[in-house]
Amino acid sequence: MAVTRSDVARAAGVSPAVVSYVLNNGPRPVAARTRERVLAAIDQLGYRPNAIASALRGGSTQTIGLLTPNRSNPFYGSLAEEIERTLTEQGYLTLTASTYGYRSSEERLLRTFVDRQTDGLIITSGVSLSGAALAGVDQSVLVLEERPDSSLSTVSMDDESDAARAVDHLQVHGHDLIGCIVGPPYVSADGLRLAGWRGQQRRTGRPASDGLVALADAGEEGGYQAAGLLLSEHGRPWAVYGRRPTALFVASDVQAFGALHACWELGLSVPDDVALVSMGGTRAARFTIPPLTTMRQDTEYLARIACAHLLEDIRHPGTPPARVRLTGNLVVGHTCGCSP
Repeated sequence: MAVTRSDVARAAGVSPAVVSYVLNNGPRPVAARTRERVLAAIDQLGYRPNAIASALRGGSTQTIGLLTPNRSNPFYGSLAEEIERTLTEQGYLTLTASTYGYRSSEERLLRTFVDRQTDGLIITSGVSLSGAALAGVDQSVLVLEERPDSSLSTVSMDDESDAARAVDHLQVHGHDLIGCIVGPPYVSADGLRLAGWRGQQRRTGRPASDGLVALADAGEEGGYQAAGLLLSEHGRPWAVYGRRPTALFVASDVQAFGALHACWELGLSVPDDVALVSMGGTRAARFTIPPLTTMRQDTEYLARIACAHLLEDIRHPGTPPARVRLTGNLVVGHTCGCSP
């Protein structure tokens, strides 16, 4: 049977209220000898206070909920790691849950965080919870994607601009028929990256039809299958343009890993036959063969900015919603055609 506060009080010869004063350092003073007896009883009996109950009495659980699509994804894994590290430095415990792309589980996980009385919530890109669902949450909420119509704080990458700059890099190498591998457009980040590819192609008078777009699942397998659709002799571009794309813009590093494997299976040399630029800038991008050229989106900086704004809202309720947009930087590898 668990040891209770009353058990400690009996062993120390004091009231339960005095035990509470010792554990909470107040609100009333406790004589030194009495404090020593209480602490000795706590040690002897192995009493462990209910941290959650104590936190709730103080108005805070010192926990933050983090909802992400899939922590095994290198980008989201790195982001979650940086968020957890940053919050730990500030005295908070991070509770993380992954949706694995199932939209039906998002509201259930959100409700779980709410029921656990977390002090705040961070919702990453790739999670499609509606503004209405999040607006009904009492805790402080910060979303890591752009939601201009929302009253919530947002810290996001400038996905559309970053994608356009990645495509521009391929165009500088002389490519005009550039395929696009991207996740479902209802995911905000993927929709913006698709818009960036299409906008950059159109601004420069290059093809931007749906025949050059392959929607893919978020993982390596999705990128592999999508690359096959765009690059094989029976792929979509052949029916419209009579040739395959000479380059691919891939919306995530993980999808690009699969696309590289598809190129190898098709006997296509990267970058000689097909150039490739992706987005994310994950650590693993340096270790592909050849190393990826990728638009790096700095997870450490993103995490620190996001946590700073969330904690500001927790500590100072009523703070106006944050609207922060960060820009990535291109890390040039060997898949784009640049000289090693």
